[in-house]
Amino acid sequence: MKDLFDITKIIFENPEKWKEVTNGEKKKYFFPLQRRFAIQFPMQANALQHLKINQLAVIDFWQNFLKQCYKRTPGWMYTKGIKKAKKIKENKLNVSEKLISIYAGKMNIDKKSVIDALEFFPKDMLVELTKFQKTLN
Repeated sequence: MKDLFDITKIIFENPEKWKEVTNGEKKKYFFPLQRRFAIQFPMQANALQHLKINQLAVIDFWQNFLKQCYKRTPGWMYTKGIKKAKKIKENKLNVSEKLISIYAGKMNIDKKSVIDALEFFPKDMLVELTKFQKTLN
């Protein structure tokens, strides 16, 4: 049984093995593959997303189309998940989610405003949050 990354590697790097991929595996990974292909090819993906479309034919189309475009698995196939992206952003700013929540609660503002302030005015907001954190300790 192959997982999603095995199927992805076969699609881009080893088209000879495509014949070994079972119909069950193609159906199982239809949605995640379709979603990832839509990142780079939104118009094609939109045309192939009808509810009653033959999923096997769609996956075969993608494999045939993409093997002509790429020799290796492209970087856009590997997107960061929400949790990982959030963690990277937190590490970059050195501000914890907990501190943002406490600050927003004390100042009677929503967390989104604090996050936006960190994005658009990072230096000023970091100074403000640092001062706030010192008052908590």
